Amino acid sequence: MNREIWSKSNFTNKNPLDYNCPKCNIGILNITDLNSKIIPGQEEMEMYNYPNGIDYVFSGILVCKNSNCKNVLSIIGNVLKDIHNGYQLPNGEYVEEYLSIYYPKYFFPPLKIIEISQKVPKEVAQQLNLSFSHFYNDLSSCANRIRNSIELILDDLKAPKKYRDSKTNKLKAFRTLHHRIENYEKKTKNKKITNLLFAIKIIGNEGSHIGNIALEDILDAYEFLESILDFVYDKKEKNIHIKASEIVLKNKPMSKHK
Repeated sequence: MNREIWSKSNFTNKNPLDYNCPKCNIGILNITDLNSKIIPGQEEMEMYNYPNGIDYVFSGILVCKNSNCKNVLSIIGNVLKDIHNGYQLPNGEYVEEYLSIYYPKYFFPPLKIIEISQKVPKEVAQQLNLSFSHFYNDLSSCANRIRNSIELILDDLKAPKKYRDSKTNKLKAFRTLHHRIENYEKKTKNKKITNLLFAIKIIGNEGSHIGNIALEDILDAYEFLESILDFVYDKKEKNIHIKASEIVLKNKPMSKHK
């Protein structure tokens, strides 16, 4: 996962998109057919050349530059147009320019924050794609979809959903995802995987609290999830377990450690 790219919440007319195509994962997406319309109430600002940006909504078409792909996506969001930006060059010359800052809200089909192998179960891939669709517009929903995906991964790993009560000798469903992961850890002794699962669960739970999830936490969750997918389905391992251990130890996302 290229964390630097996904840390950006906007792009400008001077620095356009540099996202990879979600279909071929090779070509860069090129934005075409860009249209914008001023938001009602902003007309007066436009008339008087308001220097700090005028609100518009925009839509556009993205086309993959890979000649063997040429995949097409749509993009929708809002844009601040005509932001006055002045600066002085080393030779003393003063330069004035006008920027437009684009804030994407929806991509269809969604961009892929992490790559999903063909070996990943369909149900897990569906939850991940839903999380991608929320990435730019609702981080809480994004976190919840990521959390859902690890429950489905546990299903695929045949992690028990029930335990036998020592008092009644009856099977009971685990009350929480935490207890289910704990049980899986006891049975498999695979602390590296369960640490990642616990860390994602903690971040996912944070998404249930209104306005309480940070972008950096979502990116952590995707990195942990990418490591799990690589290890479980492609038999590859990444060394990000220290960060996961810190989240589990303090029982909160990294953004809350400060």
